[in-house]
Amino acid sequence: MVGIGGQGILFFSKIFSNLGLKLGLNVKGSETYGMSQRGGSVMTHLKLGDFQGPLVRTGAADFLYSLQGDETYRALKFLREGGVCFVNLPSLEKFETKVLDYLRKKKTRVLAFDASQEALKHGSILSANIALLGYSVGTGLVPFGHTKIKSVLESLSRGRNIETNLSVFQAGYSKGKMMVGEK
Repeated sequence: MVGIGGQGILFFSKIFSNLGLKLGLNVKGSETYGMSQRGGSVMTHLKLGDFQGPLVRTGAADFLYSLQGDETYRALKFLREGGVCFVNLPSLEKFETKVLDYLRKKKTRVLAFDASQEALKHGSILSANIALLGYSVGTGLVPFGHTKIKSVLESLSRGRNIETNLSVFQAGYSKGKMMVGEK
């Protein structure tokens, strides 16, 4: 998971960590967030299952979640051939053509979803991470279902954020389901 400070990468990671624990999986992870409070890069490596060490090796990640387009470029090296990248962008037109060509050769799926815009529609730009999560679950490309993720999200959200987070998650989920229906 990558982005910049203030986009909720650490909360995003906490959702998956708690989901893994709820499912009885081993959870290992590492966070890098040096200047994150000033809009700097934030990257979280997370492994669910039986793995050695907390860092994801180059070419080994099944999924990449990117909340900021430029940060995607820094992290693409971690995706395995055939991996899936969910990126918070209105469209893939923002990506360089040679990068998309490279990813196609690696059979890597890159799906753009304007999670920031979706979160804003629900009154919380800070919930773009939750919108992207919902979208990814809606596509059916991640191995975790709607009910389990929603349950974890509900347990981790605080106060009035519960309603907003669940609404944004559901909206993203619906958009992901629509994307699958378009194929």
